[in-house]
Amino acid sequence: MSEHTPLQVFSHVARNLREARQQRGLSQEKLAASAEVSRRMLINIEAGASNVSIATLDRLASALGLTFSELVRAPGSDAPVRVWQGDSGDSHATLLHSLALAGCTLELWQWQLAPGDSYLAAPDPAGCGEIVEVHSGTLQLAYAGSEHTLQAGDTAGYGTELGYRYHNPGSNLLRFQRSIVMPAPG
Repeated sequence: MSEHTPLQVFSHVARNLREARQQRGLSQEKLAASAEVSRRMLINIEAGASNVSIATLDRLASALGLTFSELVRAPGSDAPVRVWQGDSGDSHATLLHSLALAGCTLELWQWQLAPGDSYLAAPDPAGCGEIVEVHSGTLQLAYAGSEHTLQAGDTAGYGTELGYRYHNPGSNLLRFQRSIVMPAPG
């Protein structure tokens, strides 16, 4: 399964990225190097023509000193936004709320995975962690070299600097919430 943003957020990302880069006086080459992405990818993202991973958006937001939410939402909006869409229409992730505090950012997400679907996340920067709570279905959670099976009502907390994987091994739709804490950008 791929880890990509759906079309509904492309225009927000394109506009927010371009405006933030220009406000900071950064060339595309300099931002691309800072975020460890190719200049060609950055050009495509700014044009709204690239299917970009959540990890790449995280790196771009960090390089610009933005929160992830500031990059993917319409300016001035706090409305939930679907940020990831799996291969199945039933698999997606929605950023519900983001709160920037001194020294950290908190995010609340709603996830669902169709039976048999997975999401593999790239490692986050040091100091990031999350708590998941399963609402329905079965979550097979892998992180830090171990695997855990969570049922409805179960929770787990862990650091995300080693990457992690969500998988729905069941025959029913999996729904869970994810709360993330990460160091403030900049």
